[in-house]
Amino acid sequence: MQGNFKYIGLSFKSAPVEIREVIALDELLIKELISSLSELLDIADVLVLSTCNRTEIYYSAEEDLSYELIKILGIKKGLDNILDYKQYFKVINNSFEASNQLFRVALGLEAQVIGDLQIINQVKKAYQISADQQIAGPFLHRILHTIFYANKRV
Repeated sequence: MQGNFKYIGLSFKSAPVEIREVIALDELLIKELISSLSELLDIADVLVLSTCNRTEIYYSAEEDLSYELIKILGIKKGLDNILDYKQYFKVINNSFEASNQLFRVALGLEAQVIGDLQIINQVKKAYQISADQQIAGPFLHRILHTIFYANKRV
């Protein structure tokens, strides 16, 4: 397992719908965010997942970049007060826990309706964007293909 895989995100568990709506990203903003992240930070294996119930960024970096990610997210969303939302974000810097989070989300275990089948398609779309943006490295490819295999088995 890659030792520097991390997570930052918010979901229905940590933020009310009004906050999630402010933070949510459409496909164009996801692409712009990924582009900015790869230009500004020493970052790899970026996956940005944004649905009605969550906005999450999975990434690989030597150090915790959560503060920088929130600031760049705020710039992309046009929010001057993005740090006011920091309390709603969960940060995971342990690779095993971040990987576990991605598995749980992708397989529907973190959905409002446990086992929601929509989420795996949303993860696949997020992965395709990362691959198209050439920010998905060997680790992200491996973990997501493992997730897709596990999803078929479930």
